[in-house]
Amino acid sequence: MLRNETRGVLLARQLSRAESFWARFAGLMGRKKFPGNCDALLFEKCNSIHCFFMFMEIDLLFTDKEYKVIKCVHALKPWRLAFGGRKSCHCIELPAHTLAQSGTEPGDQLLLDN
Repeated sequence: MLRNETRGVLLARQLSRAESFWARFAGLMGRKKFPGNCDALLFEKCNSIHCFFMFMEIDLLFTDKEYKVIKCVHALKPWRLAFGGRKSCHCIELPAHTLAQSGTEPGDQLLLDN
């Protein structure tokens, strides 16, 4: 589960972690939607993302070590890059428009419960 504690909003019911080399490498490449019951994909120790070989737009959250939002990227299109900046520690991929619908902004505190 991924929750925006600041706004009191659920962002994702099922959060998957890309932990292995291959899971991190593949991410959402080649997919037209999030797999199975996955609503969000977490890349720990990651401050940049590419959308090469993807077929859908995604929202991105870049956070610090404590999962406080540093940067939001809305509806990133395929074949684009995104950078969270120097203070960014983690990246979370979400379905496009999740951030706008939830009102999530930099400074919000996230809660991960898996």
